[in-house]
Amino acid sequence: MSERQPPQLVEVRRVQGRKNEGSYIVHLKPGIDKAAHIEWLRGHFAEDDKITFDYPAAFSNSFAGKFCQETVDALRACPDVESISEDAVGSIF
Repeated sequence: MSERQPPQLVEVRRVQGRKNEGSYIVHLKPGIDKAAHIEWLRGHFAEDDKITFDYPAAFSNSFAGKFCQETVDALRACPDVESISEDAVGSIF
């Protein structure tokens, strides 16, 4: 009998410079149903967690949100997730 392997955790990509503390952009793997994934994720939400932006499907299979560490850990362990990045503050000036 083989030993059960722990899930491979997705690394959170850290940004340099200004960022929105506690905010992340989550990219799902191709073919993953984003609506079903977000429904699953809401079951792991802490009181202050929320989805802040749902990217159009034509652009990216991604969403952004403010998440506590426990929710980030659940996302890191989820096989639907391709990558997680801290949400950087951008400027065009």
